[in-house]
Amino acid sequence: MQEIILLFRVWALSEETFVLQCLIPVDGCRRRGGNVDFGVEKFDLTVGSDLQSSSGLHNLFLVTPQPIPDDSTDHRWGKFKGCLGALDGTHVDVHVPAIENGRYRNRKGHISVNVLGVVDTNMKFVYVLSGWEGSAADSRVLRDAINRTSGNYYLCDNGYPNCEGFLTPYKGIRYHLSEWTSRSPQNSQEYFNMKHTRARNVVERVFGLLKMRWGILRSPSWYPIKTTNQIIMACCYIHNYIRTEMDVDPLENGLDASMCDGDIDDEDNNGDMVASLDTSAEWTAWRDNLVHSMWDDWINLNGV
Repeated sequence: MQEIILLFRVWALSEETFVLQCLIPVDGCRRRGGNVDFGVEKFDLTVGSDLQSSSGLHNLFLVTPQPIPDDSTDHRWGKFKGCLGALDGTHVDVHVPAIENGRYRNRKGHISVNVLGVVDTNMKFVYVLSGWEGSAADSRVLRDAINRTSGNYYLCDNGYPNCEGFLTPYKGIRYHLSEWTSRSPQNSQEYFNMKHTRARNVVERVFGLLKMRWGILRSPSWYPIKTTNQIIMACCYIHNYIRTEMDVDPLENGLDASMCDGDIDDEDNNGDMVASLDTSAEWTAWRDNLVHSMWDDWINLNGV
C-alpha cells in the first residue's frame, strides 16, 4: 500500500482572513531518515469573514448524507433504516476579554465556544456550526443546524428532544460504550441503547480525530473569536478532505487505543430543550416499534 503523506498549515493574516495551505507530495518523493523530501503540489486558500456562509466551500468540502438503505446488513448501522448519521457538540477553549467570560463559560467552567457537528456514517462532516458561546446548550442551535428530510433522521443523545428527525436513546437505561463491555442487554430498551451508542459514537470519533490532529483545538488560542471560528471550520473542511483522499488515516489507530466514549462533551445539556422542537408522541411510538423489531430480530438470531 502506498503511503500518503499530507502536510497542512493554517495561519491567520488578520482578524478577517487566514490562509489554509495543503502540501501534497507528488509521485517520487523520497524519505531521508525520519524526514520526507517533498516534491510538492501546493494549494493555498485565503478565506475571509464569509467562510461560514460560503456555499462554494461547503459544496467543495462538506458532504450530502445518504440514508441507510432497507437492505443494509452493516453491523453498526443496518438496524437504523433511513438514518443519515449522527450529531453532537463539542467545546473548544478560547481566550476572550474578561468582561465576556460569562457568555463563554461552559458547564465545566471552561471558557469555550460551542461547535455543533453533523456527520455521516463514514465520519465526514455534513454540517458544522461553530461560534456559539459555551453556555448555549447544543439543542439551542439545533434549529439552525439541519434542514430535515421527511422520513430520515439523525442519532443524537438525550440533550436533544426525541422528535421527528432526531432519534435519542431511552433515558435512565445503560447507554455508554463502557457500560457494555462485560454485560449483554437484558431487554429491548437496553439492546436499542447499545446499538444506538455504537452507531452514534461515529460523531465522537470525528471530534476525537479533529482534536488529535489539530493542537490549536486542544488549548485556548489568542486569536479573536471570529478568527478562531474560521480556523475551526477550516479544520473540519480538511478533515473531510483527508477522509476522501486517504484510504487509511493513521491517527485512527491512536483514537482506537485511547477512546471508548465520553472523551468528547457528552449529554450534559439535558433540560435545555428547544422550545420549538418538543418530544413527539408519534415519534416515540415509532421508536418503540423500531425497538421491538430490533429486539425480536436479535432474539431470533441468537435463539434466546
